[in-house]
Amino acid sequence: MKVDFHCHTSISDGALTPKALVDLAKEKGITTLAITDHDTTHGYELIKDYAVEQDLELIAASEISCQWKGHTIHIVGLEVDIDNPVLKAGLKMNRIKRWKRAFEIDIKFQRRNLNGILENILPKIQEGMIGRNHFAQALIEKGVVKNQRQAFDKYLKKGRPMYAEVNWPELEEVVGWIKAANGIAVIAHPHIYKMTSNKLNKMIEDFKAAGGQAIEVVNQPRVCAEQTGMADRAERFELYASMGSDFHRPEHTWRGLGWLAPMPTKCTPVWELFETPITTS
Repeated sequence: MKVDFHCHTSISDGALTPKALVDLAKEKGITTLAITDHDTTHGYELIKDYAVEQDLELIAASEISCQWKGHTIHIVGLEVDIDNPVLKAGLKMNRIKRWKRAFEIDIKFQRRNLNGILENILPKIQEGMIGRNHFAQALIEKGVVKNQRQAFDKYLKKGRPMYAEVNWPELEEVVGWIKAANGIAVIAHPHIYKMTSNKLNKMIEDFKAAGGQAIEVVNQPRVCAEQTGMADRAERFELYASMGSDFHRPEHTWRGLGWLAPMPTKCTPVWELFETPITTS
């Protein structure tokens, strides 16, 4: 079997519609998929019946923004009850925060005579959720920057002129939403957070104390130092290990859907926690 427990559709900041993502998953031989759109489960809701028709096991999930000691952290909730009122209320609150940030970013662009950015984004979102990646893509299309990294480095990341702060809920609160929905809380892409090794370890300790159960160990197609380090942490902190590509767009050739290194043998895979366990043999 082949799995990917972290990817995005056009319902958040991915390029493909939920249907197109399911079709791509089938093309890539993926058998179990979690659509983890930011702060919403709408992509899963739209496509769950189609996934059944395609014989693809689809996991109800979302990637949820939170904060820990001034750092923005993303927690993936896997196998969540999408109808749980605690989770639904929390995700709605985060979506409101996302829209508030979007308007603040657009005002900053207008002050620099970069007009029409948000207007160009809105038709593409439709029922979806807005994020900074949408602004980055709009800047690419306008020819202002060459790629997303340049958009963030020049305009959108913390300390840059178009950055807008968001008061995300605390990590413990978001883990609580996931637990209330009988889901599995997973620290997403832990290697990207700009903190020291000791601070990362402390964040993981607090995450586990709040009820978190897993950490993303495999995010890349090849074994690397980051993967080895996270596998060591999964073992050290007695956490289950997840794997996900964080796929957003087909043109990102360095990050393909399901293009992942094998799960390290020392790790206990997160799917052992699933209500209906899967195997990758």
